[in-house]
Amino acid sequence: MASSSGKRMKTMASKRKEKEPKQPHSSRFLSRKHEKHFKVVQDRRLLMERKVGMIPNFAPQFGEQLLGNDGGKLATYPTPANIAVVEEFYTNARKIGDYPAETYLGYVRGHAIRYDPDSINNFLDTMWAGEQCQFALFMEEGTDFDDEERVLCVPRGHFQRNRIGSVVNIRRTDLTLLAKYWMAFSHSNIQPCSHVQGARAEAVEASTMVMEEEDVDDDEDEAFEDAEDEEEEEDTDDSAD
Repeated sequence: MASSSGKRMKTMASKRKEKEPKQPHSSRFLSRKHEKHFKVVQDRRLLMERKVGMIPNFAPQFGEQLLGNDGGKLATYPTPANIAVVEEFYTNARKIGDYPAETYLGYVRGHAIRYDPDSINNFLDTMWAGEQCQFALFMEEGTDFDDEERVLCVPRGHFQRNRIGSVVNIRRTDLTLLAKYWMAFSHSNIQPCSHVQGARAEAVEASTMVMEEEDVDDDEDEAFEDAEDEEEEEDTDDSAD
């Protein structure tokens, strides 16, 4: 019996090895730096790890906007979910050095996971035939920060700027209650590995469009990734030791 069991284990191990690309540092991580960065990701809880629920009477306007924009799939996760696997996905999706070589291509335990615009839209049953959504046009035309402050901020609330006058973020205390809901939702469901001390200027764009009831293509979260890259530079430097 012991011998038979040993053979089964060897067979399964060899099958897993055949599926794994030759490039990765291990069966779980693309490189040693990614393996170190995994510790950073583990310190940040995903939404699926929290016991949360939306109380309609507590946030009716947020619920109406979420359902009105067909955001139900973004508000839920398939069950059961393996937290470690999800964390490994976000770890390997982080561009460190030459990895990942292809944009929007992740790696989880020997399997390539694509999260390009077409893949995301197919999952969400969103069709954009040869046209750009309002959010994409909004990004191309430039940002009207005065308009965003009008939509998102409480009276006298405003963007924080750096020494040269460039917009950096909005403090949570300057956001309206509805804007806080959308920022929290975006952080938990669209950019779960970013920081939450302030709403980055790039991440504010989508929330503004939603609150103005414009159409938002769900694959247009590249701006969120740019903000995430800037915010996580220190984490990457720490993991490079």
